[in-house]
Amino acid sequence: LHPTTDKIFQICPRFRILVMGKTGVGKSSLINHAFGVQETLASNVQPGQADIEKEYISPQNDKFVLHDSK
Repeated sequence: LHPTTDKIFQICPRFRILVMGKTGVGKSSLINHAFGVQETLASNVQPGQADIEKEYISPQNDKFVLHDSK
């Protein structure tokens, strides 16, 4: 499995993940808790105000770039 993942990361060193859902269902909270993003998204953004262009990267694993939808 390790050689396979090494090949994948050579081709695509970072993965972008878009978290989508209705307003107020906890998308930002999911990003905060599941990926350990230090910036508290849920407290900084009013419902419906997320910026899909902003990247959130976990300090523990920078191979995943997260985006929060409106």
